[in-house]
Amino acid sequence: MNTTAMHLKKSFLCRSILFVPASRPDRYQKAFTSGADIACVDLEDAVAPKFKNAARQNVAEFFPPPDTQSSLRALRINQLSSEAGLRDVLLLLGQGPKPDIVILPKVESAEEITWFNDLMAPVEQSIGLLPLVESAKGLQNSLDIASSDNVLAIGFGFADFCAEVGADISWESLRYARGRILQAAAYANIDAVDGPYLDLEDLEGLLQETQNVAALGFRGKIVLHPRQIDPVHQGLSPTEETVQRARKIVQAFKENPSGVVVVDGRMVDLPVVERARKLVTLVDRQ
Repeated sequence: MNTTAMHLKKSFLCRSILFVPASRPDRYQKAFTSGADIACVDLEDAVAPKFKNAARQNVAEFFPPPDTQSSLRALRINQLSSEAGLRDVLLLLGQGPKPDIVILPKVESAEEITWFNDLMAPVEQSIGLLPLVESAKGLQNSLDIASSDNVLAIGFGFADFCAEVGADISWESLRYARGRILQAAAYANIDAVDGPYLDLEDLEGLLQETQNVAALGFRGKIVLHPRQIDPVHQGLSPTEETVQRARKIVQAFKENPSGVVVVDGRMVDLPVVERARKLVTLVDRQ
């Protein structure tokens, strides 16, 4: 992993990734100051084929210096195996200020990550990667994808996945696939990001789904509108009671690191301590 990507990984937050169409430059700055952890200008699904060239021009002229927005800057390019994706790579090679993160859609193998890294090797500014798994083949290869160089997190694009396998977009039908994404993320020691909640008006449903994926272990969710940011952050945040208990567990183990400790009358072993440590680290990053 390059130096810049390693620095990003240490403080990387991906609770919310707000997508804005690359064809709408009037919305770029609002997205970058929306409060989302990552604001992503989207050259892929959000832009019709006939508008992609104009959208690339918007992107080439836009990405601001890092100190002019609160969110990390991301760009979702088109699938690397497509002509549009190759044109997007040429754009990245040629433009000045570059995004902090490139989101790679429909990734099906680790070789695609290697290929992108090799193409970007001449670029002085290093770029972190967030591949999206959106197919059965991608899911099968998710362990290798997540473990590839410069990958900061792995995302699940469940709409395309459901279309391929013939499943409906429901909690039960996607539980197994989400579990595979989480396994890959844990194996690579990175975060897992869930796909978007498509009903923009149903904020209660969004909150519930976010709480469900957080309980599984996801650390982020794609959002399609700024109004979805707060419910996602709320759904991914542990309760104050949970945080305080985690801090007590960590402190108790520091005071007695030799083995099992007792916190609030309950025995606590090493796996519970490790989970508490991860929770405290996550909260302190926010």
